[in-house]
Amino acid sequence: MRKRVLLLSFCISPFMLASTSTSEEVEELPPESEKVIAFEVGYYGLWRESLSNLEFLYTIYPNGATNQTVYPKLDYGYAPGIRALGEVNIGPKNTIEAIYIGCFNWRDSGSAADQNSLMVSTRPFVTIDWARFSNFQYHYHAKLNSGELSYWRHMTPRYTDWFSFSWMLGARYIDLRDQLKMMIGTGSRTDNGHVKVVNQMWGGQGGLEFQVTAIPWLTWALQTKGGIFADLIKKKSLFKDLGNTAIPVSTTNKSVKPDYTLEFTPYIIGRLSPFYCRIAYNWMVLYNPVLAPSQVKLHKKVNHNYTHKHVYFQGFYVDVGFSW
Repeated sequence: MRKRVLLLSFCISPFMLASTSTSEEVEELPPESEKVIAFEVGYYGLWRESLSNLEFLYTIYPNGATNQTVYPKLDYGYAPGIRALGEVNIGPKNTIEAIYIGCFNWRDSGSAADQNSLMVSTRPFVTIDWARFSNFQYHYHAKLNSGELSYWRHMTPRYTDWFSFSWMLGARYIDLRDQLKMMIGTGSRTDNGHVKVVNQMWGGQGGLEFQVTAIPWLTWALQTKGGIFADLIKKKSLFKDLGNTAIPVSTTNKSVKPDYTLEFTPYIIGRLSPFYCRIAYNWMVLYNPVLAPSQVKLHKKVNHNYTHKHVYFQGFYVDVGFSW
């Protein structure tokens, strides 16, 4: 009986030692909530809502009584960009976060032809060639960049507790600029015109986030944000006439107005310490931007700034990160 006990002890002891050693190694690695710095960068694909209710080009019927919009809608679709995030954790319940998204470029172009029946409004300025012509081309280009700095307060530590709830306060800057270039005529007789708009939005935002960490290496979450901004608008309108020999329209307008944002972001984070991967979908609406195609309308003045009610954005991004 004694021999059996000694033999059993000899067989079990190595496994117990191995188990103890492994346990000690695991305890030496800091939990996710105790890591101080994280950085991630990734690819961001962003879809932009088409612009509608546009009236920058008209067809004039022979009786002159009825006008028809040639391009009531411009389609933009998808643009690739980048996203970068850096954060510093001050204990398990406080985080300072900086995010940059940008390098998005949307382009669109088109042409139209109608014998002496096309018109672009330059009110209140009087032009000759832009009042009635036969051939038209346009090129549209838009850019978007954004940066934000936020403080997150975690009511329960992230990535370790089963559930985590956080709130955020921060500042954000959004730079949205676009340009509508137009050309009329053919051959040596052409006229060029353009409207350029810059929206520089400075403001604050707040947000909430709910996380679930059901297993140690996987977290899914839902985040929502809302912001209020002072939008510094700058618009430049230039129309050349009479074969580009005259400039009847050359105006620069500046104004400040309020803008608003609202966004939702569900995401998943998978971790293989110290690396992690974030996969997310983002939906955002921007209220009251000034956009170049909305500035040229038959019954409005080209030297005034007119807002677009809202523009929707949908994005999908994949980031690879490192934390320690």
